[in-house]
Amino acid sequence: MQDKRIFQRVLFSHDAKLLCNGESHIVQVLDLSMHGFLCTKPNTLDVSLNDETTLILTLEQGRKIVMESTVVHIDNSHLGMSSHHIDIDSISELKRLIQLNLANDDLLNRELDMLAR
Repeated sequence: MQDKRIFQRVLFSHDAKLLCNGESHIVQVLDLSMHGFLCTKPNTLDVSLNDETTLILTLEQGRKIVMESTVVHIDNSHLGMSSHHIDIDSISELKRLIQLNLANDDLLNRELDMLAR
């Protein structure tokens, strides 16, 4: 089966806060891209497809990536999210993180162009 993803996923293992339905949950981000992320699904989280969430990923030195997203995939232990808003500071941090992990500036620039469309 051919992978039809436009945005490259970067394997990433980091705890984050997920705000959903008025509650805050600690999740582990497993991978991330310019367009979304995959994270663990807490047992205490009652979530449905198309629910709105906010991911707060705190990096070293207090830098943060804050991503507003929509739930697009749910299974017993994982949530797949599609980002629909990210502020300029967060996108800069995400770009840097992806750049360090992809080691391919051409691919990163192509993804940034796709994101701007």
